[in-house]
Amino acid sequence: MTTPAPPPSRPDLPSVLGAFARPDDESLLGGGVLAQHATAGARTAVVTTPRAPDGPRAAEFAAAPAVLGADEPRMPGYSDARNESSAPGQPRWRDVNVEDAVAQLVGHIRRFRPVVVAHDVLGQFTGHPDHRRTHQVALLAVEAAGVPHLHPAAGGP
Repeated sequence: MTTPAPPPSRPDLPSVLGAFARPDDESLLGGGVLAQHATAGARTAVVTTPRAPDGPRAAEFAAAPAVLGADEPRMPGYSDARNESSAPGQPRWRDVNVEDAVAQLVGHIRRFRPVVVAHDVLGQFTGHPDHRRTHQVALLAVEAAGVPHLHPAAGGP
């Protein structure tokens, strides 16, 4: 099976960044949006919070965004709230300092300049604490990304 050629880049379309809690969420919750925009030629990418680049599901996470047409995945490498083996030795995502987490996502937002797709306030249908934390951090990061004096090391707003 051959991989189809990527569509021509369309700089007139907004970039889309999916901010999700773990490697299956981008497919289950935002995959259609990401794939539709990528097919149209928009830049798309995914940030997931728990999971280490060399963790148990790293290969799955690396493959899923590519199937959806998204750029290389970005993984901060925190542990899942309910599965600390997802990133051994790393703090759980729900325990990470909110300002530190926001600063990391602000950096991605300022470099990528996207529309952000993330979990809802209730954590989707599961109420998982990592889904709720990702929602909180995404909202704060989108707001902070537009304020010049917040997180200046992350680049310009």
